[in-house]
Amino acid sequence: MWLPAERRTPSTRTPSTTGSSTPKGEAPRRILIVGAGIAGIASALSISQELGPYVPDLQITIYERNDVLSTSGGAINLTPVAQRHLDRLGVLDELNRQGSAGGADVDCIELFSSRSGRSLGAIDFTDRRGNSFGGYKGRRVMRIVLSLAMLSVVERTKNISIEFGKKLVRGENLEDGGKLHFEDGTTAQGDLVLGCDGVHSATRTRWVAPDCHSQYTGISFLQSIVDTDALQSKVHFNASAMNISRHGSLLTSYCDRDREQIFLAAIVQFDEQLLSDYRLDNGQDWHTRSAIKRALAEEMRIRFGKSALPCIRELACTHADWILYPVYQVPPNGKWHTDRAILLGDAAHAMPPRDESAAYALDDAILFSRTLARHRYEHPRAAFRAYESLRRDTVQSAFKASRRMWDKNRDMGMLEGRLKEWTLPFHLRHSRDERQAAWEYDASAIKIPDGEGTSASSSGDEVYSPTGERLYTVEKELKRMGI
Repeated sequence: MWLPAERRTPSTRTPSTTGSSTPKGEAPRRILIVGAGIAGIASALSISQELGPYVPDLQITIYERNDVLSTSGGAINLTPVAQRHLDRLGVLDELNRQGSAGGADVDCIELFSSRSGRSLGAIDFTDRRGNSFGGYKGRRVMRIVLSLAMLSVVERTKNISIEFGKKLVRGENLEDGGKLHFEDGTTAQGDLVLGCDGVHSATRTRWVAPDCHSQYTGISFLQSIVDTDALQSKVHFNASAMNISRHGSLLTSYCDRDREQIFLAAIVQFDEQLLSDYRLDNGQDWHTRSAIKRALAEEMRIRFGKSALPCIRELACTHADWILYPVYQVPPNGKWHTDRAILLGDAAHAMPPRDESAAYALDDAILFSRTLARHRYEHPRAAFRAYESLRRDTVQSAFKASRRMWDKNRDMGMLEGRLKEWTLPFHLRHSRDERQAAWEYDASAIKIPDGEGTSASSSGDEVYSPTGERLYTVEKELKRMGI
């Protein structure tokens, strides 16, 4: 079992007195986390590992607005980086114990032209010899399965608890901590608060940055799942594929180990004015829901029904239930923290594509927990500022790259679509070495800033470019390929 350096050391060890580790007060003992998604649970587990050895009576409480874990979101992509982080949090073993539902192994994401059927190359999760990166490749797994695996680890961790049905209405800074106010009239107080409640974060809009609201990107996912044995056409990909057209792209991927189901996600331009007309709600009558489902199915048929790939034509015309998921973002340069509360994951920096949000959330969780442990005897704002100095430039660069990449999924003309196909293989060949270096990224090896003003780019860690840009993300790779 993997343990961080601090966890391998007895909790009675004398803290370092160098730099910002000089004791100035008591370490935080009561930590509140808003949101039981990937960012929230990962933060709790990582803080338990990093801070727990120094604080024997540490108590971490996660507050989730829903009565149960959310089942929305479809299947998510776990890169080698994400799987490495999950392993160190103790989640990967639990995920593997889920059997076939634990996800489909993905050696690469193949790229095809929907127009011609031609293979355009692949984004590999293995090296040139087909070997994994430190034992980790890619994986596609249903979000709810990953959430349940993470919840199982939480249940075995004595200093973490979860309370469901806690909808945050406001938060406040106190002299000695942060206080949460919930819709049911209850409150909670802790030494510090982590807002991990997603792109529509109440922690952000009702406390940390009230003027920073989520924005629709103009792009939506149309998602569904089909049974593999229901297909008449031969599946043209090994594990996962992005099928590119001038009307958007269609992701097709197995999402279970036995390859009995295929997850579908069309990435398309969708008018914001039409979102409410295509949204499925529990209170709708049968006729309304049926009309919405027919309209979404027709949208898929129009966009991908004439593909040169028989499998794509069949999938586009399937009678599967399609669900529309608008993609939202949080404007860059927003405020991340107060003196007692900090935003992590999508609550701080949601950006397209959501397919990579798991990796970003895990990065945030591990980097922040290590920063908090290093600055444990200081006021929480010291850890907040040090963390922001480490992450801000990285997130800004990723946001810009992501925005450019998503613009390529907007509807385009025939010539522009052909140009995208022609240039893609060239970009794949010339970026392979950088991709391989990217999959070796390790958030537990990043140098943590000593002082409040230390910047990420001055840390000397080679996983960052001189501008602080992250190297590992799939969206950066796709952007470089012109998709």
